[in-house]
Amino acid sequence: MNNSMLQMAESCFKLRERDIGEYARLRGSGMNFFTGVYDAADAGSLFLMDMKAPLGLMKMQTSVFSPTELDGPILSLDFVEAFGTCTLVLELYDTTLSHPDFQQLEKVKAEYSSLPDYDPGEHWFDSIRLPVSAHKKGRKLRAEMLQMVQEYAALYFELLQHCKSCDAAEKRAENAKFADGLLQNGGPAVNQFRKMVGEEKTAAFIRTCMFCCE
Repeated sequence: MNNSMLQMAESCFKLRERDIGEYARLRGSGMNFFTGVYDAADAGSLFLMDMKAPLGLMKMQTSVFSPTELDGPILSLDFVEAFGTCTLVLELYDTTLSHPDFQQLEKVKAEYSSLPDYDPGEHWFDSIRLPVSAHKKGRKLRAEMLQMVQEYAALYFELLQHCKSCDAAEKRAENAKFADGLLQNGGPAVNQFRKMVGEEKTAAFIRTCMFCCE
């Protein structure tokens, strides 16, 4: 998934990999995290992370595109493979200043409506998660889910390119509200990072690497 995201972003924007030092590779509780961050010229930032559990029993890929100079929503993707079951999370968060229309993504959701949905439950960010988000889970559906990711992300980047240019400082402030909410409310990934690197470095990782707030 992450290779596809990198290629699609690169086809739309000029990318430059950022040096993130120690955050490029982290290890904790037997899990290995490999992270890359790319600045997308005049658009925002692409975050890619691969996690592998011991013996390959679970794998997770995470992609986040955080617009900072184009006024689009944050795109966050998680693809998890564990014991033959695949889980796909496609979410858009409205951190925008002008609320552009991304409803065209509904056609991708409709195209893959046969893939089994799952209920993600209630979360603190529900009020800013756009309805075009999707949550899928099932066995032996890897190829179908990855194809959905490709079509969804391709359309997202196409729509993003037509968004208005915006004040980067204002946009980063909106992204920061989401990042700070994640840090305040916690979650499996945030809690794991706290165990590995502590509170201060976790905050820096989330704000600087994942959501490009600073």
